[in-house]
Amino acid sequence: MRKLEGAMLVAFAGGLAGSFAGGLAGLMGGCSGDIGGGLVVPMPDADLSGVATNPDGIAYPTTNIGGQPRSATQAGQIFPNLILQGIRSAATIDTLATVSMAEYYDPTGARCDLLHVMGIFLWCPHCNNETSDLMKIATWRADHRVAVVQIAMQGYGSASPAWSELQKWVGDHGLDLPVVVDEQGAQLRPYFPVGSVPLNIVVNPRTMEVLAVDIGEVGDVQAYQQKFLSNL
Repeated sequence: MRKLEGAMLVAFAGGLAGSFAGGLAGLMGGCSGDIGGGLVVPMPDADLSGVATNPDGIAYPTTNIGGQPRSATQAGQIFPNLILQGIRSAATIDTLATVSMAEYYDPTGARCDLLHVMGIFLWCPHCNNETSDLMKIATWRADHRVAVVQIAMQGYGSASPAWSELQKWVGDHGLDLPVVVDEQGAQLRPYFPVGSVPLNIVVNPRTMEVLAVDIGEVGDVQAYQQKFLSNL
């Protein structure tokens, strides 16, 4: 069963810090599905492996891993170093790649200032809307050093995304960002609620601290990302 829902916000124990909670009423809705019950479609075989260090050779954090976001009184947990296969961008749409979250760990500030991870179902219209909006601000994202990674948990039906579906998504949107597959949310599920999307996870790349976890279409994506940039 697939369902469209009104705007939702997930705030874990302790709540979100006031500086991050402002403006969340603008969430525009989301989709829910029978996550975990769909057919798992394996990605193409490839002799590819992920990495446990960032591009500078600095080891990814290994303590306090989890999905708890920052609150008014407590730092957020560290986003897990997920290693998933997918497509890096429309420019390499025929090439299977492995993407590690360690690639975005940037303690020296050499590459990016904010990481926005999106859990999506390809069939979800709210995920489609937010993805289209992301591409409208591609230049702004580059100028403000905002990295985005999409994690596709279902394809255009309840099954996990097939390779051809992933290519269609990336090609239709002309994406300049990675889209990787986590079949039925198997790797995200231990840390985050995966039954409703878009699942917006905001991460500080200096530490990989989870700043916020919001469920639902964010509306003005630029304003949403700028809010976190302004509070780092």
